Amino acid sequence: SVVRQPAWRLAEILSFGVAAMHLAVRVPASMVPAAMVPAATLGAPVLPAEPSAAARRLSPPRRTLSVIAGGDILTENAVVTAAASFAAGTGRRYDFAPVFASVAPILRSADLAICHAEIPIGRPGERPGVYGRSPFGGNLLLAPFELAAGLAASGFNRCSTASNHSNDLGAGGIVSTLDALDDSGITHVGTARNSMEAVDTVFTVNGVRVAHLSMTRYSNTVGPSSAWLLNGPTAASEVAARVASVRASGAEIVIVSVHLSKEMLPAPISADRAFVTEFTALAPVDLVIQHGPHVIQPVEVVNGAVVYWSIGNFVSGMGLPGLGRYADPRTLDGLLAAVRFTERSPGDFDAEVSTVLICNERSSRTVHAPISELALPGFGDRLRAELTACIDRSLPVEPNLS
Repeated sequence: SVVRQPAWRLAEILSFGVAAMHLAVRVPASMVPAAMVPAATLGAPVLPAEPSAAARRLSPPRRTLSVIAGGDILTENAVVTAAASFAAGTGRRYDFAPVFASVAPILRSADLAICHAEIPIGRPGERPGVYGRSPFGGNLLLAPFELAAGLAASGFNRCSTASNHSNDLGAGGIVSTLDALDDSGITHVGTARNSMEAVDTVFTVNGVRVAHLSMTRYSNTVGPSSAWLLNGPTAASEVAARVASVRASGAEIVIVSVHLSKEMLPAPISADRAFVTEFTALAPVDLVIQHGPHVIQPVEVVNGAVVYWSIGNFVSGMGLPGLGRYADPRTLDGLLAAVRFTERSPGDFDAEVSTVLICNERSSRTVHAPISELALPGFGDRLRAELTACIDRSLPVEPNLS
């Protein structure tokens, strides 16, 4: 079952209480009334109970799993310039940690914090930026190697990598992306360096067996030569089959990340809604996180699955004049999908949903959580106005924000 939490305080989003332990205590004989003690033991010395028998648990505490997922990460000019300015004087090219510093405590509070690397990540020293145009329109992009370290330092420990840009630089870009994430200790899913790495797996987080799948509905380029390089299912039944497979392998919580093709829309199109509705009806999914529209869309429950139709951008260079449709201020906004799963009965979990609004500051590209941050002192008029406008744009789309 799903419980929506419309206004969690950030400090409470993922704070867990431990379920009370039910203890059976062995009572020393000296504490038992004489009438209850066999006559043969009266007057005999009372020996202390063995420490190992002092208490035993009759029912285990309920297991919990907290998940936070962020939106599209695009290191366009404004973002790279900001990261370079933060690194000035350090001898490094870029430092992304200060860009994410305001929301890092939220990310670090989760058992599983999932980022979405929309564009490939380069090798150490490799030039980031634009590498030409795709045959289907749009730029071919590369993020700097230092991005992965900034994501890890901010609390992300896993990343979905299947997107329309995954194959922008071919197989080499896929390999360098996963190498960079590995170097920073971030696990990943959605693209692969070999066929074995493309196999769906089940892993354990906080004692809960989890599966996380990542896929894209389209690509800006012709697909890679080997299908396993990029997960791009064409039918909902394919997704359901993979979900059923990880369930059979012991997954208790299944998360599916999906990258979409239609951008800038405030709600899902009928085809995307039908796709999710079909695969969640065919196989049990707990959480669906969708990327690609670059603006936020509502949160709903579909066939028992919590569905974030679009969580917008986590960080990008959008929302500035002169960028055509990407100048839209809604591209500055995003959501952190925060879901706490609590075991109700063995293997059966309830989901409590909290949705954290985030906003990119235009000048520094710093990511903020405005609803909580604006309660704190020290905000200048310009930034306060930016964050207030972000809230005002977002609440009509998804009213349950914190």
